[in-house]
Amino acid sequence: MTLMTIIDNSELNKSNKQWQKLDKLWQDVEKKQARNQRYRAKLDGFYEEFKPLIESKEHVVCAATEQWVRHLLSFVPRKTIKGNQRVELYGWIEEELTILEANPFNPIGTTDLRELFTSLLIDFQSTMPKQTVSDHELETLREDLFEMFGEWLPLSDDELTDMIHNPEDFQSYIDEMLSQRHKAEAQDEGEDEGEWDEPSRGNMGDDFSFENGGPEQTMSLALFENRAMTKLYRQLANQFHPDKEQDPAQKALKKDLMQQLSQAKKDKDALALLMMAQEHLPEYKLKVDGAMIKRVEAALHAKIAALNEAHQFLQHGNDLKSELWRRFGGGSKDSRARVLESYGTTLMIEAEELLAKISNVTTVQAMRKELTERAHQQQFNDMMNYGMFEGFLD
Repeated sequence: MTLMTIIDNSELNKSNKQWQKLDKLWQDVEKKQARNQRYRAKLDGFYEEFKPLIESKEHVVCAATEQWVRHLLSFVPRKTIKGNQRVELYGWIEEELTILEANPFNPIGTTDLRELFTSLLIDFQSTMPKQTVSDHELETLREDLFEMFGEWLPLSDDELTDMIHNPEDFQSYIDEMLSQRHKAEAQDEGEDEGEWDEPSRGNMGDDFSFENGGPEQTMSLALFENRAMTKLYRQLANQFHPDKEQDPAQKALKKDLMQQLSQAKKDKDALALLMMAQEHLPEYKLKVDGAMIKRVEAALHAKIAALNEAHQFLQHGNDLKSELWRRFGGGSKDSRARVLESYGTTLMIEAEELLAKISNVTTVQAMRKELTERAHQQQFNDMMNYGMFEGFLD
């Protein structure tokens, strides 16, 4: 379809060149939408190819990681692990928990592991004599809390000292602060959510009601706020309303269309409304004049820019499917299969190494050796990252 099919130009004295330009832009939008859909389908297809081959192996690694974390936790009560080695042990446990939680295929809940970690820390701390907390330590803790919450918390030195000596109270305070923040953010999001089934009658009148985006609204936004778009939105909302359907399949379809319409309103995307009208309101015609043409042209340019940006995100975004494609999706189907097979083998080796380490590292002496080697390796990695060996590697 082209732009001509939904625009009523019967009363417009137009030049063919101007209309050809608009029609070309409209076709460019449709081509870029199709391009994005193809790329998204490619990502979806590869994900479906990846999942049955690798997911079960990821589960094996996650299970081995959980066992390794529990094994590390068993050394927390051992008082002969002291100083930097104890710090290293805590850091190792936290790192493994973070890796487990970051794995998108992880079937294992880590709440009980983290609660066990906290409980072991509290128990261990309770066996240690209380030590004097320096002003520097208090200031460092204040700064850490500021980094966490983005504000200076109203805690006295005595309160901070008590928290240092009583980790359980400290954890409870952190949990309460985070809970209050999440509730506030959820409330803010709820206030920002608009009705998705019908425009608000109270403040809209004949036009959409939006916050002022600045002294100079774009031509694209001007098209969206035009009364014709308000009327079209209402027509589409009436057409898509799922409560008017009895058939379950049609009801589900219209609910999906209604959500798309709501998203178009949220994005202030007039072209999305026009495209939905093109498909679902065959008799719809948009009356245009010179000013309307300029707004349509601006909206088309804005849509093309947004589609290009979406394509860039599909290629370079940090979502799971994009990352999987970038890491494993190159080459032919056969080469991808070989890469996935190799990756699956690597996962199984990793799981076996973790289980072997659990069997081998059974004494405090063995664990202290592991902690020393880990600390040395991290020091080496830090030096490499800072380029201290660049001269030797050139």
